Amino acid sequence: MRKKFLRTMALAVAATLLLTACSSGGGSSAGESSSSAAESSTPTSSTAEASGTTSEDTGSGEESYLCSDEPLELTAHIHWGNVYVLSDDWTVTNEAAKMTNISLKGTASPMETDSTEAFNLMIAGQDIPDIVGGNRDLINQYGMEGAFMPLNDLIEEYAPDFKKILDENPDIKGAITAADGNIYQIPFVYESLVSEAWFVRQDWLDAVGMEAPTTVDELHDVLTAFVNEDPNGNGQKDEVGYFTRLTNTDNVLKGLLSLFGIQDARHTDEEGNVGVGLYSEEYKEAIKSVSQWYAEGLIDPEIFTRGSNARDILFPENNGGVIHDWIPSTTGYNEKLQESVPGFKVVGILPPTDVNGDQWEVEARARLSGAGWAIGANNEHPEETMKYMNFWWTEAGRRLQTYGVEGDTYTMVDGEPVYTDKVLNATNPINDYMRQIGGQIEDMASLHDNSYERFMSDEEGNRVTKMYEESGLVNKMNVKLPAVSFTQEELDVVNSNWQPCRNYMLEQLQKWTFDGSTIDAEFDQYMANLKSMGIEDVIAAYQSAYDRLMEAAE
Repeated sequence: MRKKFLRTMALAVAATLLLTACSSGGGSSAGESSSSAAESSTPTSSTAEASGTTSEDTGSGEESYLCSDEPLELTAHIHWGNVYVLSDDWTVTNEAAKMTNISLKGTASPMETDSTEAFNLMIAGQDIPDIVGGNRDLINQYGMEGAFMPLNDLIEEYAPDFKKILDENPDIKGAITAADGNIYQIPFVYESLVSEAWFVRQDWLDAVGMEAPTTVDELHDVLTAFVNEDPNGNGQKDEVGYFTRLTNTDNVLKGLLSLFGIQDARHTDEEGNVGVGLYSEEYKEAIKSVSQWYAEGLIDPEIFTRGSNARDILFPENNGGVIHDWIPSTTGYNEKLQESVPGFKVVGILPPTDVNGDQWEVEARARLSGAGWAIGANNEHPEETMKYMNFWWTEAGRRLQTYGVEGDTYTMVDGEPVYTDKVLNATNPINDYMRQIGGQIEDMASLHDNSYERFMSDEEGNRVTKMYEESGLVNKMNVKLPAVSFTQEELDVVNSNWQPCRNYMLEQLQKWTFDGSTIDAEFDQYMANLKSMGIEDVIAAYQSAYDRLMEAAE
């Protein structure tokens, strides 16, 4: 049984206590503006107007980020991604303790392998630590019941760097505001929306004498040539045109469907109306077209079963032609297959224009992943805690979060951080390496610094990322719905109805892809079935939550 948690007098005390300053790293008052929300301000020695936001010079020319006069240990539940659990051995948090005078003592068990379950067990035990990392929906739910402190006033007074992000990005403020008007979670925010891109085999284009496709019709012609003209030169008809790593628990055809005007994710149109692409009249013609492409052999015949290893199977066998996928990992095959597949070259292209003549990218990284951290209602040091949370939004905090400790995991080269060999030559990916030592943990909220991704990508990957960032095509049309905060009633509707509807939509997607001859006869009943299953109640719940977000953002 969920019980109400008694709030302490911490917030009342917070309004009266005079504590020493934690340097914002920004040194500017909360009212000052910045040219870009993605840029953290640099430390200065000026005094901010809000109490407790001064930036102090240590006398050595370095800025001080102290958040407490005396060393202070805060208990913290950090269990993120089912794998990463706060440890006394984390290099990043230990370095932060030296800089801020605040250390974290983990309370989550590394034996628990499910982060959501670990959170639920912590809540059930009613022993809420000083800091709790977790999903925003859960934090908001229990925050409104008294488990976590409202952070509005604390942010205003003690978090100038984070407050500046909210001031310059009202959509973020709206998204993290709970149904009762309070903010309970400091969120992890992604800096760049670019994540995936369209890729085509340049060596195959050369073999069939064609240019990279720029329209859906040109893509159709390229795929036709790929599967019929033996671009791999082995004399066999074994080439696969379009393929994906998505599994059948997702929409494996969302890339192709976007070329027929369908955004599969919950999205908003130009008027702010929430929609679901697979519950729309336009979907009928779109799935008919995709089914026709499948019948023509342009789509991987095993697209619903090949799964997450598709690239590792088709690229090394020189059998895969076109994919919509993550940028760094896809372009990485150029180097991986340099010797085993002579001439192999995959290149990124902008999305082909769709059947309506519109050009847009279907996938966008969500600004808010849902992860972040909160302050427990019984925390006796809310001001210091908020200052500590704000530290991770400063330039120094972001660099520590992203690159670790200077001289250990990175060095400065021409004014830019560069990972050391111990990171670059590690057997695990860079982001996993950093997370193992406490960096890039999304529950430890900060503004994501995507500059490190250049070390995970080759020259082509960096080119494609820049091309997409400058294109203006990401989140251009049928905008992916931002993170929203639900009331308990809305959450109940979504939890009860969405997954059954989603399962049914994906079942029909697969059925109609294999055989499009029944679409005309079955589509009206398909729409009626979804309506009876509560899809419109789900859309209405998202619409209400989205409308509140927009109101809070004004």
